[in-house]
Amino acid sequence: MKHFFHFTAVICLLVSSLYAQEKEQVGSAYFQAVDEYKTKNYSKSIELVKSLLVDGKSSYEFYALLAYNYDKLNDFDNSYKNMLEARKRKPDDEDLLQGSLAILTRHKKWKPAIELAEKAIPMYPQNPEIRYYYALALSEKGASKTALSQIEKAKAGSPSDVRMLELEGKIYYQLKNYDKADMSLRWASSINQNSAEIWNNLALVQESLYRTNKKLGKKNQANTYLEEAKTCIEKASSLNGESNTIKENSKRITALAAL
Repeated sequence: MKHFFHFTAVICLLVSSLYAQEKEQVGSAYFQAVDEYKTKNYSKSIELVKSLLVDGKSSYEFYALLAYNYDKLNDFDNSYKNMLEARKRKPDDEDLLQGSLAILTRHKKWKPAIELAEKAIPMYPQNPEIRYYYALALSEKGASKTALSQIEKAKAGSPSDVRMLELEGKIYYQLKNYDKADMSLRWASSINQNSAEIWNNLALVQESLYRTNKKLGKKNQANTYLEEAKTCIEKASSLNGESNTIKENSKRITALAAL
């Protein structure tokens, strides 16, 4: 499951926060570091922020920016260490809690993500992002029903967020509720038609519906689902033909359709 945190929006918040201070107290290095982050020059951004810290300047924004840069470089240890430093300077901040959960889940740290989310949700019960990350971690730990209840609450605050719909579809699939999985993933595919993963997952749901209906003796319905599975996996292949998972699913579904 690919997921993302709206880092750009957070960086804008960090910039706005520092603009509220006297700019000469910060210097131009931080704003240049933000620009380097935006243009994906993460190592340069880190260098600039560290130069501010060496000069004795310290702010939660600096550590948060370091955390986001290290996260982009797939360096979990430095990313989370700096996020904790940011949170020390601004405890229980909603954006920093959300950012922490994004980093934990991206690096598959499911247990600490669950623990942090359970602390954060009572503080910010209306935040759909926090519930999304909680649901994601729960689903990965096998707590599908609890995850589903959380994603339903998250959807209430962000009903057309494709990530919510995609995760909901996967959870329903885990629970073998293929009709609801079909509904969620169809909605997700209508919002994002260029996601190979969504089309792949939808193909798996259609394949399961084919097998279910075939066992029930509903041959016509079964064949319709099989044709849809084939169409979906072909779309997935066209978007990401290098994926071994998609290749395997395509081979299997194509073989079924040829019988």
